Amino acid sequence: MKQVFEHIKQTSAAFEGRPLFRYLRDESLSARERLAFVPCMSHFVMTFADLYHFFLTEETPKDHYHELVNTHLAEEGTHWKWFLADLTNMNLDPELRFTDAVRLLWGEATKETRRLAYEICKLSAGMSSLQKLVLVQSIEATGRVGLEAAVPVGNAVARDMKRNLVYFGGHHLETEQQHTLEETDVHSALEALELDEATRADLCGIVDKVFAHFAGFVDEAHRVALSRRTMSESVEEARLAG
Repeated sequence: MKQVFEHIKQTSAAFEGRPLFRYLRDESLSARERLAFVPCMSHFVMTFADLYHFFLTEETPKDHYHELVNTHLAEEGTHWKWFLADLTNMNLDPELRFTDAVRLLWGEATKETRRLAYEICKLSAGMSSLQKLVLVQSIEATGRVGLEAAVPVGNAVARDMKRNLVYFGGHHLETEQQHTLEETDVHSALEALELDEATRADLCGIVDKVFAHFAGFVDEAHRVALSRRTMSESVEEARLAG
């Protein structure tokens, strides 16, 4: 299992080089400009909250691995509230007609964002508890990369606007680092798990698939960010396309 964790670490390092994260680190742009795309992440944040609650959680865990999965999913369960609060505090919460909001979230420009959740559902179907554990740890790893790039920008926005940010603030990143799966004894016990070669290869394959699906999502987010459109312009484009 230690080799699987090392594979997650190496794949995370490669993932850090995606264009969106370079964009977030580009200090030639204002902090608010760099985060202007985040409303288009709404489908991802809210759908994953449902995915974790309704789909990946087992009401009756089969073993210790699924108990760990359930614990992790519960710890992530309220983060969507932080996201909505930050949208308001960054003035990225305009009033839209309901149909315009639907067009924005289900438009052509965000199709890869929607695809991500569906691909994770498909990937997770029929998984063993150990496979699900690696799945959620891989998702967690992609999120950590994103937060490490976004939180410094969020902190700059918070200072400029004299408002508190949570999802895009240091508290979120600190919370991620304190999850049960990150505890030394839990991590060490999992690392010590002996796997046969076929199982190890299968788990590393899950890691690769998760990161590939998230790559499509963050690359699309980068394209949205580069467009530098206001929310109203994005809605108008979605209306004309729909």
